[in-house]
Amino acid sequence: MRGFSRARAATLAFAIFLVGMAAILAQPLRGAIADDQADEIEKDEAKKRKERYTTWMRDFAKDTTLRVTMPGEDEETLADLVPNPIFRFNTKAIADDGTLWIWTRDGRPVALQKEEVCNYGGRLWTICFASVSEGIVTAHWPEARRYRATEPGVKYLPIPGTEAPSDKARTRTAQMKTIKDRFSGLNGRFVADEKGALELKPITSPLYEYADKDTKLPLGAIFSMVEDKGEMNPGLLLILEARPDGKGKLRWEYAIVRLGMGQVLLRLDDKEVWRSSAVTSNRDQVHDNWTFYFIPRKFE
Repeated sequence: MRGFSRARAATLAFAIFLVGMAAILAQPLRGAIADDQADEIEKDEAKKRKERYTTWMRDFAKDTTLRVTMPGEDEETLADLVPNPIFRFNTKAIADDGTLWIWTRDGRPVALQKEEVCNYGGRLWTICFASVSEGIVTAHWPEARRYRATEPGVKYLPIPGTEAPSDKARTRTAQMKTIKDRFSGLNGRFVADEKGALELKPITSPLYEYADKDTKLPLGAIFSMVEDKGEMNPGLLLILEARPDGKGKLRWEYAIVRLGMGQVLLRLDDKEVWRSSAVTSNRDQVHDNWTFYFIPRKFE
């Protein structure tokens, strides 16, 4: 009996030991499961938040009405919204989420609108609008806000040292991609070439391409100039387009579009060809051919 009791006690002690070890070993497993569950919850919340943002930005773009009066015309005509954003982005410094929308007339760009989840100054949306038309653009937003440009949004300039636009679609697209690599820039908070200014280069693929309505050949493309540190917020845009010269022959020309507050400069073949002025106030801004303003964001 005494031996049996000792064996039974040893067995019981071993069983207790195993239970204790199992409990100890289970702790990391429980922690891992809890972490996985937390990750899934966070991913699900992020997905739902993105869907809420997407719905709001899409509805706001749909509720924005644009009209344009082209040179030589007396009446405004309605511009067409491209149904989906041409670019989506997020940046640590400025916007947790954002989309870029475009309106066209006869297939050619008329205006761009950037809609951002602003992450400074409270719960806000930032709406940044720019004309990219050679005419005069008028915008009507929800809540009766209105803007009318006082001058055309773009001025095209010839690009020296380029071959004439090809009469083959694939070659013409390749020409634009080669030409855009000749452009570079700088972006500074107050002065473009100040210490710490960020180098800008064209994004590899265009944000938007459009074709000639008659020949169906590629006519132009819009490239975003992005910072070398990976910030993808489209603050400076480069447009390349095949346009007739004074004799009616096609040549490559470029135009610049601004959608940001800092001072930026653009270089062609390392020579400065354009420079903006910095916007130092975070309040609503109205300029000759672009504007931005803030509206409350009522949800996260």
